[in-house]
Amino acid sequence: PDTFVEGFHNEEHVKLMPYRPLGQTGMKVSALSFGASSLGSVFRTTDNTESMDVVKTCLQEGINYIDTAPWYGQGKSETVLGKVLPAVPRSSFYISTKVGRYELDPIKMFDFSAERTLRSVDESLQRLGLDYVDVIQIHDMEFAPSLDIIINETLPALQKVKDAGKARFIGITGYPLSNFK
Repeated sequence: PDTFVEGFHNEEHVKLMPYRPLGQTGMKVSALSFGASSLGSVFRTTDNTESMDVVKTCLQEGINYIDTAPWYGQGKSETVLGKVLPAVPRSSFYISTKVGRYELDPIKMFDFSAERTLRSVDESLQRLGLDYVDVIQIHDMEFAPSLDIIINETLPALQKVKDAGKARFIGITGYPLSNFK
């Protein structure tokens, strides 16, 4: 794939990994991606050094797509990634993160406002130690008080993020398919 970096990847193992186009982005992503919620101690307590080793090994073996979010460990997942990704060739991976879901307190859990969206992207980039992400997604849009805020605030804010070069593509996550219509 375009993300192959000689001297970093295990070439024999990368050849075994299937890669597929991600929509119309031009990115060819590995059939297996790395869901980084686990790095945020979402499922069990994790060791940061072990987590960093896992990320680097996954990337070297051919996984080239990482998904994370501020919600995963309330920033811990992105922080752990930020300790390993700056030492990995940036061209060897694609990364997505999200906006809109943050705190454990149900009253403060979701915020889809334009102001919080813009601030969230900058916070994520700082935690990740990156200048840009490949995909920025709205996290679980069905929890917005109204889809109007997604249309009138979140998406325009993400367009500004994209225009500023902080994200290459915009996506939306959610469970009810009717919301996407």
